[in-house]
Amino acid sequence: MSVREKLAWAVCAVLLVFLYLASSTDLIIKEREVEIHPVSIILNDVNDAYYQNFKKGVDQAARDYYADTSYTTLYDEISQEQQLQLISREMEDGAQAIVVIPVEGEALMDSLREQKSQIPFVVLGAAGGDSAVSSRISVDSREAGRRLAEEALKELPAGVSCWLFAADVRLGETGLVLDGVESVLKEQGADYVLREMEEEESLLASLQEEYERTGEQAAVIALDKESLTETAEILKADGSLREGLAGVYGMGSTTSLLGSLDAGLIDGLVTFDQYTAGYLSVEKAVEAIQSGKNGEDIRLDYFYITRDNMWDKSFETMLYPME
Repeated sequence: MSVREKLAWAVCAVLLVFLYLASSTDLIIKEREVEIHPVSIILNDVNDAYYQNFKKGVDQAARDYYADTSYTTLYDEISQEQQLQLISREMEDGAQAIVVIPVEGEALMDSLREQKSQIPFVVLGAAGGDSAVSSRISVDSREAGRRLAEEALKELPAGVSCWLFAADVRLGETGLVLDGVESVLKEQGADYVLREMEEEESLLASLQEEYERTGEQAAVIALDKESLTETAEILKADGSLREGLAGVYGMGSTTSLLGSLDAGLIDGLVTFDQYTAGYLSVEKAVEAIQSGKNGEDIRLDYFYITRDNMWDKSFETMLYPME
């Protein structure tokens, strides 16, 4: 073998070693370190059963934006004071941003304005930009309530009395939904009664007794997902109670509620894209960590879902998002 050939082989060997080092180690080319951002998500309930699709959106955004997300629920009662304590705890534990679904929107905003926190907050709730938060992601709950009542009255027989079920109109967006529902019922001269903080089982039993006595049906409009879920579960356990109801309508789109809609226990739902709400909450939290910008207001659309349209392609993707 000539000297030239030996040199050629030596050069090839050195080149192979260089390529190996470049491809399998960071000795030659340093890999960019990815910063992971801790984001705390504080819910407005004692469990996360109502947030399946929201959590799917959060999880996807966490993968896309390198966020380390954690969920915190309330303890044994739904309390804004307790939620504020949890916010303080998460801040002390090193969260770089906090996403909050408030128990009472105005009380939360008042507290955040007083705190003047140095970390970003993303709030899911009533619309309206505010420099105390980095982003607000919301649905117009008053208009959603109007849409719910309008659709219900289109489908119900004329003159049917509507019973409005609510766990507590002071919590979450329920008061705004009530405003919207009532405005339509009053405009159209519909007879209605608000039944708040009462056991749905006893209310449905009363409606059934009235039906058996007079032969007149009534309709249920549930103003929050909790009341609607409880109503659907009672009707599932005792189908005879459905006889006295001209229709059941409400807010929400959990897997359980969609199953009840498909089974005919519920006639119509108003909901929004919860997967997108979850995704945007993390996306905007990470953007705020990186940029420090405040005051963005994002409004999501709401939709009326029935047994007939729930499997339409656009709604199916929204209601049953893939992991």
